[in-house]
Parts: sequence; structure tokens; C-alpha cells
Amino acid sequence: MGVLQQIITGLCDAGDEVIFAWRSFEAYPILVELAGARAVRIPLDHLEGHDLDAMAAAVTERTKIILLCTPNNPTGVPISHDRIEAFLRAVRSDILVVIDEAYVEYAEAGSGPDSLALYREYPNVCILRTFSKAYGLAGLRVGYAVAAPEIAEGLRRTALPFSVSALAQKAAIASLDAGEEMEARVAVVKQERARMSRELAARGWKLEPSQGNFLWIRADDELRTRLMEAFDGAGIMVRAYQGDGVRITVADAAANDRVLRILAAHAA
Repeated sequence: MGVLQQIITGLCDAGDEVIFAWRSFEAYPILVELAGARAVRIPLDHLEGHDLDAMAAAVTERTKIILLCTPNNPTGVPISHDRIEAFLRAVRSDILVVIDEAYVEYAEAGSGPDSLALYREYPNVCILRTFSKAYGLAGLRVGYAVAAPEIAEGLRRTALPFSVSALAQKAAIASLDAGEEMEARVAVVKQERARMSRELAARGWKLEPSQGNFLWIRADDELRTRLMEAFDGAGIMVRAYQGDGVRITVADAAANDRVLRILAAHAA
């Protein structure tokens, strides 16, 4: 998130526009407003994914940045390679298109873009990734960008000194050497994600396939309130979004069974 804040602050002046899907990562509008820019929220499509046609149509002469979150947080829906490539051909090359892949390690191969290939072909593409999710370093706040040299140089110049501690740097480097362990943890999440999706679908819940480490339940405020009361009563933490729904993190099998029991009792 720190790198994204640098990007938005560095590129946007007052009144400039940043386009992103909504609902998506909740920090997007906050960071845009902190930079004095204008947040342009484009509603998700009926499959809980990015409406890229609407996003392209929303571009104006003040558009500086477009954020694409894949898999999308909180819905888990990815954006395919072909769709992003067509989108890049449709928008101006002076607009920075940021592909936020915070949850990419949880995605099945081929479900999302080959972002590095897009970066190599389109100079206005910037990729964001993090060690906070699949690598398990959430408290250390380590992330990085893959960007064109001029963007990367700007990020270096605007970086807050000492924002990443020596301990965090060592942990990130150690994580790179623990790929097999990370992949084993991710495999368990994928297995449990598939199991939960099957059981919930069998009980009448309508879910779009998630490629994150969470499941998304679209819910109006009445259903959301009932679910939150049930989860709170059971001591289970989930993330609620007013007017939209509930995001449930995939945990270990025992915790997931508790979630399934609650949702079974509230199935439509």
C-alpha cells in the first residue's frame, strides 16, 4: 500500500482522476483523496468482476492512473490476460495502469494475466505485489512494484526513508528462499476454498469463483446484519462491507467447518 501511495501522490495533482472498480480494495479511495485527486469508482459487473468497458469509457483528459485489482479484493474475481491487453490498447498510453496482484499467489494458473508480459510490452503498466498475503509477512509491510525505469526512479526518490525495517528486509529475502513452504500453504487454502465453495453452492449460496484466499457473499444490509450477528456470536471474524456483502477468509478446515455451519443456518 505504501508503494501505491507513492505512485498516486507522485503522479496526481489536485483534480486529477484515478479510476478503479468498486467495490475493490478499500484503501484506493482513501489514498486518492489524500493526494487531492478525484476517485472515479466504476461498479463491478454482474459477475463481481471489473467492467473494463465502463472503465475505459470513464477516461477523461484528467485521468492519470487506472487501478486493476486481480484477483479482486474482496470478490476474488480475476481479470484475464486477453481482457487486460484489449483494455491497454483502448486507453491512452500516458495513463499509468497499475495491476495490483496482492493475492496472485492464490490464483489458479491462467486465471489472471501474465502481468510481466504485459509490463514488457506496454511501458505504462506497473505491477504491485506484496509479501503480506501468501508469504505471511503482514505485520512487516513489505511490498514492491515492477515499473518502467522512469516510474521506478520516481518511486525511489519519493520513498520515505527507513519505511522498511532491516528485519522486514531479511524476512522478505528469507521468504524468497522458502517458495516450497509457501506453495504448500497456498495449496491447502486452494483445497479448502474449493471445498467451501462446493458445499455453499449445494446449500443454495450463489458465489462467483474466487481466486483469492477468501470467499465473497453478496448481501444486502438485512442479510449482512444477520450474518454478522451470527459470526460475532460464534467468535468468528469476517469482513463486512455496508451495502455490498461479506468477505470470508479461508482458514484451516476446523475453522472453515464453523463458517459452513453458520452459513448453512442462513442459506436462502
